[in-house]
Amino acid sequence: MSAEIEAQSRLCTAAELAFKALDDRPDAAIAAFEMAEARSEMAFQAELYVRKRAEVRLLRATVERYRAEKQGPLLTRASHLFMTLTLGAFSRLMVEFDDDTPRLAGVRADEVTIVPVEGMSEGTVDQLFLALRIAAVEDTVAQGVQLPFLADDLFINFDDERAEAGFRVLAELGQKTQVMFFTHHAHLAAVAERALKPAKVAVCQLDRFPNA
Repeated sequence: MSAEIEAQSRLCTAAELAFKALDDRPDAAIAAFEMAEARSEMAFQAELYVRKRAEVRLLRATVERYRAEKQGPLLTRASHLFMTLTLGAFSRLMVEFDDDTPRLAGVRADEVTIVPVEGMSEGTVDQLFLALRIAAVEDTVAQGVQLPFLADDLFINFDDERAEAGFRVLAELGQKTQVMFFTHHAHLAAVAERALKPAKVAVCQLDRFPNA
């Protein structure tokens, strides 16, 4: 029995010596160093990831606050103008996000149907951008910048009813800054007079020169 114990003891001692010899080899030290370096790099990358995620969240919160403070009022005003210009076919505007990219869309009167800009008719798109333009001009005027609003054939794709709505919107803007409407469609002068009655519409008609 003692012989077996002695034999097992010798085997254990030999194994310990072999393990120690293996641990003392240069490549073992290199492996240990590389492992420690990898752990350090992992800790650094983890800290960097957490910091970047925090920065992204902070940036998004800042952007959302800016949108709420600046774009919110402009979008609300443009929504009201767009509803007027489309004769109530659209109730408001909204901003959708596609992969964090904001996209403007219109909400129909049923408050359910959402129409992206690319899904609107040419006339409706003209009314949309007129609403956005007027909202931006009103905001600029409110900040003390007085510039005339030049409207060059804005109603090409409007029917007479929407043109009347457009003239009423321009007349409202005319209470804040000068509005000049240019067109080569003579019938729009009558549409303006009808839409703005009893206000007087000043019409300046240029002489037509025959082609040379």
